[in-house]
Amino acid sequence: MAALRPSLTIAAKLTAAPVLPPNLASANQTVSADATATRLIPVTTKPELPLLDVDFCGECMPFHQNEVVSRWKHVFTLFRPQARSLDALRERADAFFPIIEPIMAKYDIPDDFRYVPIAESDLQPRAVSRAGAAGYWQLMPGTARALGLKVGKGVDERFNAKKATEAACKYLRSLYNQLGSWSLVAAAYNAGPGHLKNQLRRNGKADYYSMTLPRETRYYLFRVLVYKEVMSRPSDYSAFLSPMPQAA
Repeated sequence: MAALRPSLTIAAKLTAAPVLPPNLASANQTVSADATATRLIPVTTKPELPLLDVDFCGECMPFHQNEVVSRWKHVFTLFRPQARSLDALRERADAFFPIIEPIMAKYDIPDDFRYVPIAESDLQPRAVSRAGAAGYWQLMPGTARALGLKVGKGVDERFNAKKATEAACKYLRSLYNQLGSWSLVAAAYNAGPGHLKNQLRRNGKADYYSMTLPRETRYYLFRVLVYKEVMSRPSDYSAFLSPMPQAA
């Protein structure tokens, strides 16, 4: 941390390999056509990413905006190589979610924020960033101390799941009281509330998807939502996330 519309499924367009007579055993055989030798090569096309109804805390992703679709596809495509490790991530989430959900409920934090620590730390309890953020929620030392956590020699409560979640939820609730939008809260969690407030004063647009934000923050909520989507309805994205078959 640095400080529903109808479904619009885009069907996969797969070009099948040519069908050959039984006497031609392989699509890689050379056949004669008008006295010209032609090698038949099976052609496949990657399935398109289905554009389903996606929302964060009830705020719908505006897929009618081309730039939003472009960001979504970019982040989802970058995620594809990680899809093979989803089973291990689900196991960690199954152990982590029951710890944090009662605390989130205590502060009235929407369930979708469960996916923030996944995007932040991949649910690795000892994760530490180059900037010094640490723990599941990747809290910076100063922020953690301001929220009541002990951070110093021999003790760092950012690595304590319950205490760190309590601190993170206090922070999220405070951000919502200032910004009034959960998508802006997620952005502020990444970029800091000062940047968001400056943007709101400058242009008055309280819309994450159209605000001028640092590059990492522009993609941050999309990263959180990728985890929400693949973990809550994996079968809807299985074709897109499956490895492409190797050509013979």
